[in-house]
This record gives sequence, structure tokens and C-alpha cells, in this order.
Amino acid sequence: MRLSALAASTILAFGFTACSSSSLAPAGGVQDAVGSQSHFKNGRFVPVWSEYASLIPIELRPGGFAATIREVTVHPDRRRDKGGIYVSSFEGGSILGYRNPNLKNDGPFCTVRSLGAVNDIAVDAKGYLIVPAINTSEGGFVTVFRGPGMCGAQDGPAVSDPYGQPSDAASANASVGTIVVGNIFDKSDSPGSISLCSDVTGYGCTTNLTNPAMYEVAGVALAKNGDCWASAANTSGIATLTYFKGCSGGGQQATGYLNNYYGGLDIDDAGNLVSISAFDGEIYVYKGCNPACKVVGGPFPMQNEAVFGHLDKKSKQFAVGDFLSGQVDVFKYSPTKITYYYSFNNGLCASTCEIEGVAFNPRSKE
Repeated sequence: MRLSALAASTILAFGFTACSSSSLAPAGGVQDAVGSQSHFKNGRFVPVWSEYASLIPIELRPGGFAATIREVTVHPDRRRDKGGIYVSSFEGGSILGYRNPNLKNDGPFCTVRSLGAVNDIAVDAKGYLIVPAINTSEGGFVTVFRGPGMCGAQDGPAVSDPYGQPSDAASANASVGTIVVGNIFDKSDSPGSISLCSDVTGYGCTTNLTNPAMYEVAGVALAKNGDCWASAANTSGIATLTYFKGCSGGGQQATGYLNNYYGGLDIDDAGNLVSISAFDGEIYVYKGCNPACKVVGGPFPMQNEAVFGHLDKKSKQFAVGDFLSGQVDVFKYSPTKITYYYSFNNGLCASTCEIEGVAFNPRSKE
């Protein structure tokens, strides 16, 4: 049964209070920041700048900052699989690799270690895994792991993001090209932004894109022509979509954007923008948004609520991180019809994890 953000916040408020004294150590050294995080108040989403932010409002977090993925058996004989589904949780510490499809709810067959708190993850066109993260010692950084197979070795040192707190990323070629990084918030009480980064040694993050419509940033998307978008909430908590032509300049606020909340972005093989509205559990498909959006399909209902999701290679499946249920929900996808297919949760802790990031390898050809 799908719950609205308000219903879920009421149900989970007690659960969060009960779990807040857990002795589990959060991954990446991220400290509990209860009371200074984005939240719902009187039915309205209130974005609040914080030093270490999760994109899930505080009332909706199953286990708060003490969430962790339980130990599972990894099968090394499947480590070299050419493809699969990556799953991350905010405090999980590891990104898990699952087979695709996972209709039998098998456990993960490989893992990639993250040294920070992770909101979303992404895969580039070569099958390289991109992990934006943050921790108390290093701040924001982006780590790339080699493809095209699953759970490859780290591709050089992590790239420091001096601008803010990375939430999401997108790239056509993460090993040698530009990585577009969405920052939830920037440093020193500043609104969120987009950083343009490079995994090539010595380059790092050299450009920062901002726009008045972007206060708390969630998802980013990068088109083949170099245009990019950021999904965000403005200072009033209203969902916005900002378009950057050539991923440069001051950006333009998209018109015709119907999302009620921010959420992850992806691009299907027809060039449509797939946009999650996180806390009412809806998915929209848009055309254009440069800056005028035209609705192609939706809103389509999710099983529960999710912040992030990604498409598979043929744009036939769309997987999301269902943080209310602690599982991954997979949908059959077309621009005009999205229907529930199956879920899996083996290796994910349903009661205490903040399951957020999900990415297919290989990803959509967009």
C-alpha cells in the first residue's frame, strides 16, 4: 500500500524517536543533526540548510542517521558479471551489486565500499559507477569505479568537491569526461548547486553553477548535447527544475514542471526527462524542458515513495529506492505507461535503512 508523505511522517515519527538512541556507528563519520534538517510542518515541506544532509526529510527516515546495511554473503564467482543493479543507502557504507533481473530476490553478488554518506549513485555510458558522497573528515567528494562489469576497482583517487555536499551525479564518460554533480547545499549556509568535475588526476571540480530557484538540490541529468538540469526545492519548499544550456551560465527555471516535490532525474532512449516527485510517490515524463516542459506521461504512481531512480539499457525498466519499505521497486517503463513489475530486498535492512540510490549497469542509452 502506498503512503503519502504526510501519512508516512505520522506513522514513522514514533519509530524515529525510538531508534534515535541506537548505538550503531554511522558510516563516514556523519553526525546526527536532529532538529536542523529539512522536514514537514503543517503539511508543507520546509527545506533547511544543514552541514550533512540526507534528501529524505527527518520524519520519513526509518532509522535516522544510525541506518546500516546488514552483513550479507557475497558470491565472488559472480563478481565479473557484465551487468546488474547497484543499490545504495545513505548510511550503508557499501554499494551492493545485484543481478538483473532479480525476480527471485537473490542477495547481492558483489560490493563497492563507500567511505561516506551516499544519497544517489549513477552509471556512465561505459558502465563506470559514480558515487557522490560526504563525510566529516573529507567533506564532499566523488569516487569512480571501473566498468563495464560490476563492482570494478576504483578509478584513481576520489575527486574533492570544494563547493558543497554531493547528492547526485551524471556523466557520459566519468573516467576522462565531465562529471555533473548535484550539491544538496553548498558550504557556509549557501544554497545548493551543480559542480562540474573531472576524474582525471589534477582537475577536480572547477566550476559551480547556481540559480535562485535552487535551494535544496536533489537530482541532476546530463543530455548527449551537453545540456543539464537540476531538480530542487526553492526557499519556500516548492519543487523547481532548472535548465542549463551547455551546462553553463546562470540557468533558466523550467516552465510546465508539475512535480510537487524534488527527486531524481534520468533521460530515456527517446530523450525524454524522467522525473521523480519524491514525497507524493509520483513519476512524470517530460519532453523538452529547455526551458519549457511538455508532459509526455504521468503522473504515474510508485509503490511507496522514493527520491531516486534510473532506467536500464533499453529504457524498458525503471528502478527506484523505496525508502519507506527498505527495498528496490522495479517498474516496466514506457514514456506513456509505467507499471509495477517486482521488488527485492535481500541484503537490505527494511526497518533501519534509508535506501535511496539505484542504478542499472548498463544504463539507459538516452
